[in-house]
Amino acid sequence: MELHLSHFEPCADGRHANTAIFQRALNELAEQGGGTLMVESGRYLVGGLLLHSDTCLHLCAGAELIVSSDYQQFTQATTQSVAECSDRAFLYARNAQRISVCGQGKINGNGSAWFSEEADAMGYRQPAQHRPRIIVFENCQQITLRDFTIEQAPMWTIHLVSSQQIKMDGVTVDNCLTMANTDTLDIDSCQQVHISNCYFSAADDAICLKTSKKPAEIQQPTRQVVITNCTLRSKSCAIKVGTETADDVEDIIVTNCTIWQSNRGIGLVSRDGGNLRRMIFSNITFACEAAHACHWGKADPIYLSVRHRDPQVTPGCIEHIQFRGLTGISEGAINFHSEQPGQIRRIMIDGLQLTQQLSASPEQGLYDIRPPCNPLSPTGMGLDNAWCLNPQTQRAFGVEEYPGGLPVLYASGVHGLTVRNLEFSRPEPLPAGWNEQAIVLQDCAGVRVDD
Repeated sequence: MELHLSHFEPCADGRHANTAIFQRALNELAEQGGGTLMVESGRYLVGGLLLHSDTCLHLCAGAELIVSSDYQQFTQATTQSVAECSDRAFLYARNAQRISVCGQGKINGNGSAWFSEEADAMGYRQPAQHRPRIIVFENCQQITLRDFTIEQAPMWTIHLVSSQQIKMDGVTVDNCLTMANTDTLDIDSCQQVHISNCYFSAADDAICLKTSKKPAEIQQPTRQVVITNCTLRSKSCAIKVGTETADDVEDIIVTNCTIWQSNRGIGLVSRDGGNLRRMIFSNITFACEAAHACHWGKADPIYLSVRHRDPQVTPGCIEHIQFRGLTGISEGAINFHSEQPGQIRRIMIDGLQLTQQLSASPEQGLYDIRPPCNPLSPTGMGLDNAWCLNPQTQRAFGVEEYPGGLPVLYASGVHGLTVRNLEFSRPEPLPAGWNEQAIVLQDCAGVRVDD
């Protein structure tokens, strides 16, 4: 069945609310057994919508959904997952099957309405405490997201939770680089996920795989994820696994992607008990440049970290990880840290070309293992987690100097590290504060470095 929104006489001027009209059309589709809602060209101001099984929301070329700036307009459902302080969503589905959003139109997240007008000293506009995520699908099956664009999201953009059989192709997310907490895509406790041909850009993580804490009935691992042919930009981390790892993340393939203007390229961060294992990252180019010091990371193209967050919860291991055919430029170093030796193990680098460049950042030569940060509140959130200064160093807790200066690769506590075909280029003469040793190892075992 195909319905046209124009039959419901919406007001497409971008100023008058159309939430009730959209929901009535979606409900009518569900009552008829499902189908496609065709949204014609026009600008539609809309609050929260509930999507049903066997429904396709098709945004035609020229169609623009403008997200309401009133948090009370997103009461169609309370999400089971909570991101920051957000328990609301613009497009929401739960326990649904065969749902899709597609077409050449776009969703305007109206981000400026949720942030201060001026940026602070760190370059970020302060957000409202409560902001809606754009798309949240929870415990759903057979999800398709294709071709549409999302701009200026006020919060996490696409959050897929405890769902299976997900296909995302040709989606563009272009968020403002002055707006924090606007991850473009969060894959959270999902399985059988295919992401391809997408463009993602945000001040926060571009693609984040995680297993956040959630109600027991939907607490699941993240497994069987394939990411290919994507272009990613992030002031935080372009491809990130963690930090929320209450369950396992495993069987991940990322290939044929390019990372640009990103603070951190690939980050695997274990904190909360789940294991990170069996992952391949291949055929990736990167350009990593330092962001403001409030961001986690120091322009590291690859970062692996296992540390406690909660002193009572042993973090899971990172193991059986391969990096093959990577090339790029960076102002930082490859950085592996295991708080307890041996929790990062069986890591392979085979074919990596790295050109290290001088940075304007005063923190070049430092490494960053945040979070946790404040030792008095290791499980804290917000600034306590991200930007709490150590009174002894006047740097954020977790930010320290590389021993001997900036290397090409630093590994601490890694057991079973194989490095083959590592090529690197560094400034000549070597700048002050750079380590003359390209590879620096501490408390490592079973390391093999081949020319």
